[in-house]
Amino acid sequence: MALRTSPVMQQHRAAKNAYPDAIVFFRLGDFYEMFEEDAVLCAPLLDLTLTSRNKGKPDEVPMAGVPYHAAHGYIGKLLGLGYKIAICEQLADPSTVKGIVPRDVVRVLTPGTVTEGEHLPAHENAWLVGVDVAKDGVGVALFDVSTAELSAARFPDVASTLSALCRAAPREIVLGHAEANADDSSVTGALDGVLPRTPVRKDGALSAEEVSEILGELTADARDLTDAELRAAARALRYARACSPNRAFPVRRIARFSPAAELGIDPVAERHLELVRSLSGEKDTTLLSVVDRTCTSAGARLLRRRLLAPLLSVARIRRRLDAVELFVGEARLRASLREALAKVTDLERLAVRASLGEATPRDLGSLRDGLLAARDAVRVLEGVEDAIARETLDLGTEPVDVVQELADELARALVERPPAIPREGTVFRPGFDAELDEADALCRHGNERMTELEGRLRESTGVGTLKVRYTRVFGWYIEVSRTQAQKVPAEWRRKQTVASGERYTLPELDDLADKIAHAEERHRQRELGLLSALAEKARAAERRIGALSERLARWDVASALADVAHRYDYRRPEVDEGDVLELIEARHPVVERLAAAGRFVPNDVRLDVEGERLFVVTGPNMAGKSTLLRQVALAVVLAQMGSFVPAKRARIGVVDRVLSRVGASDNLARGESTFMVEMRETAEILKKATRRSLVILDEIGRGTSTFDGLAIAWAVAEYLDAAAQCRTLFATHYHELTALAESSGHVANVSVSAEEVDGDVVFLHRLVAGPASRSYGVAVAKLAGLPESVLSRARALLLALEAGTAKPESAPVGKARATTPQLDLFAPKVPEDPRVKEVADTVRAVEIDRMTPLDALSLLARLKARLE
Repeated sequence: MALRTSPVMQQHRAAKNAYPDAIVFFRLGDFYEMFEEDAVLCAPLLDLTLTSRNKGKPDEVPMAGVPYHAAHGYIGKLLGLGYKIAICEQLADPSTVKGIVPRDVVRVLTPGTVTEGEHLPAHENAWLVGVDVAKDGVGVALFDVSTAELSAARFPDVASTLSALCRAAPREIVLGHAEANADDSSVTGALDGVLPRTPVRKDGALSAEEVSEILGELTADARDLTDAELRAAARALRYARACSPNRAFPVRRIARFSPAAELGIDPVAERHLELVRSLSGEKDTTLLSVVDRTCTSAGARLLRRRLLAPLLSVARIRRRLDAVELFVGEARLRASLREALAKVTDLERLAVRASLGEATPRDLGSLRDGLLAARDAVRVLEGVEDAIARETLDLGTEPVDVVQELADELARALVERPPAIPREGTVFRPGFDAELDEADALCRHGNERMTELEGRLRESTGVGTLKVRYTRVFGWYIEVSRTQAQKVPAEWRRKQTVASGERYTLPELDDLADKIAHAEERHRQRELGLLSALAEKARAAERRIGALSERLARWDVASALADVAHRYDYRRPEVDEGDVLELIEARHPVVERLAAAGRFVPNDVRLDVEGERLFVVTGPNMAGKSTLLRQVALAVVLAQMGSFVPAKRARIGVVDRVLSRVGASDNLARGESTFMVEMRETAEILKKATRRSLVILDEIGRGTSTFDGLAIAWAVAEYLDAAAQCRTLFATHYHELTALAESSGHVANVSVSAEEVDGDVVFLHRLVAGPASRSYGVAVAKLAGLPESVLSRARALLLALEAGTAKPESAPVGKARATTPQLDLFAPKVPEDPRVKEVADTVRAVEIDRMTPLDALSLLARLKARLE
């Protein structure tokens, strides 16, 4: 016999069947409950107690719940883990419903479709990405539901698509194919490899009619987009609308973003250069962290996008640099603008929330504050009179639209700090609405109004015993003693006779009683109505607010970069179409700020495609080779995004792609060794490098045997010089590579200098011409704290290996070691012990007549130590 399911559980099953891939948050009173597999899944994830409904009965089901008022924190955690959440709400007040309360799913929250601020990163876009794989390429659409930005691009292959997606760091991906039933396993596997924490949702094929229906008017403004791009945009929009079927997203247009117009930064280079994410996970060690002094959330998002997508157009780069230069030179103007911008709220997202009907009283208050601050910011810049400066700031002849009427209305209506929920506090200012004020007064002072009526009636009738009273059965009434009942006006209506007197009512009392009885409900309804009217005005102004926010963001970025340039002595780069990359006294923007504040050693670098285009960089570990490589690449990124650079002077011949192989890593998940990862990344560099690229390579070939590694490094360097002919910085410990300069006029040897003083290495961090004379590896090991016994053994082994005379056998430290001849391809056939020669040369050079006994003893001790 089948078990009979309760009506509540029937409602839950219906919600779960409608959204089987989502966790159902089922509203029961003051809690959101999760049942069955949802409860089992969420209990350990959210640290909840797993209990059960109908415990001990045949229809027992697992259950876990969270308080309604604290649900956003739990929801945020689940979204961060990539889950979908279906919110099943009570559609009526339980106190007004007989029987089962109606419930239904009102919204589905996913990582890529949320708009609530507590679930969103304020300083970066929350991209929902639509991907459409076709035979002729891959369409990609980036949709930020919280800002209503929608853009699309087409990529020739999956590899370039993955590179773009890694840079965008989407929160969610909707993947589909142009053809129905197409195999997408390879694409899914690739996405899992590069974006393992990003949930991928599968989507069916889209017909042209469906695309046109979904995009609607947007397709009229997107005639130059390909079918794959349109399908990708339609996938993203369809998914967002399916999650929130009752919301109309205020998407204005489908913009095209062109990867061909941007400096190519592949995922490996982005990771190695630590542009927005550090390898250690620390937030303050990225390039973004040291250049982001923006004051607004929209400005921070724009700066991040620019940093990840620098330009190739010299004209556009120079226009951005013009704006930064203007604010560098106008310190007072910059300070006044930034002071005003600091008070601007996230107008972009607030306007979208208002357009979606989600704006709370607090959101509307923030919108008011932001618009008023935006007006102040615009006033600061409208005082600029110079025509060129006004053009640079995009200030036309018409005043900037600051949505004045909405700002004034919100300022007149709302209290200084409105609550998040109307019932949690006062929303409107006294005097804004007479009807609301009356209802509020009755809620707060209803009894006082009755007392006032009692006094007036007592005075007008002359009945001294008249009293206004209330009971639950009879409500409000007037009670008069029997002895004075004859004074009661004829129009009063007798309500009841009691032992103490007569009870009456009259229209004025009934009207006031009705107002008091329904004051709270009238106040709530009137307040909601006024809020709805304000939200509607904000919704109608959404596009104007968005345009204002975009302009403020551009000013914010320019003034922020100018502030960085002023504070840390960055200079405007000369950006041109040439082949020269020249940096004078360049510094690493992150290292100089954090690791070596005030002590960073600047260096000069000049790479010329027609001249010395490949630097073989040698020098000891810890001397700064990797820092040098990265600082050159970061200077290019900063310059082409439109920022000043940390250098005394910079000339940047536009780079089309930054390619990097820096640092050792493995990929255990793929079963790849450090060397395999290194070779994969190097292969990608050789495949993508063009004449206009910048390549930085650090220690190629070190993951395998010495001769294999040297051979690979040599061949890679030759290819970059002769075939790719690109500007390259090649750091290596293979001293043999310095011979490349003898066979090519485009290769130069440089080294990062260091000195050894009394057995300790001193890093000078200065780039000098010529190869390094030695690597100082043992000295660096000493700095690292290796035991002296190990260091002594290492020195002995080093001398033997350098001489090529012997290969010491394995033996415990301090024990005797036998040696056997060792064939060395680079050593002479009859080598001489260099220690003996060094001691002999030293003795021959000594002028004994000028030595004191103490000097002689000291020399003897040093010579003995050298021989030992």
